[in-house]
Amino acid sequence: MRCLYVFFMMFFLVSCKTKSEVKSNRAKDVVNMVCPERGTCSFELFKNKALQLKTDNLGDIYPEMIDGGHFVLKFEYKKKGNTNYQDSSYREEVFVELDKNNLEFETQDLLNKTLFFARWCYCKGQTGYFKINHGKLSVIKKDDKNFHLDLSFKVEEVPQVIKEIKHTFSIQ
Repeated sequence: MRCLYVFFMMFFLVSCKTKSEVKSNRAKDVVNMVCPERGTCSFELFKNKALQLKTDNLGDIYPEMIDGGHFVLKFEYKKKGNTNYQDSSYREEVFVELDKNNLEFETQDLLNKTLFFARWCYCKGQTGYFKINHGKLSVIKKDDKNFHLDLSFKVEEVPQVIKEIKHTFSIQ
């Protein structure tokens, strides 16, 4: 009887398996983006989304991704940290919201565009989300499904590593 009990327990443990299928919008490492040597860069495209500006309890701003009629592009730079130190990580993110009905444009008026820069590190008082107001943004149509984004920008509140993004993306 005891062997039968052990057999059933082993059977149930082996037969219980969660699905390992995870779908992600994360693209492969970005190769046509200027990425600093000591880090990695990645790109994500979110369809039918929009960025909504929110404010937390301390008065700091942050974008929240909601359902909407736009494309949201997310660029991320991760600096390779020292594994001997827990607080040695450094990451920057850039969020760009594009109107899917008007993808081809060029502007230096970034005040009227939805662009955010985020800096994450152990940098007391110099982390969080910041609105991008200064720079130049252009999106050029390459063919029916491919576009080239060119963004150069400056955030005056904090130091930044990524100051320019040139990336060709697909809206398939």
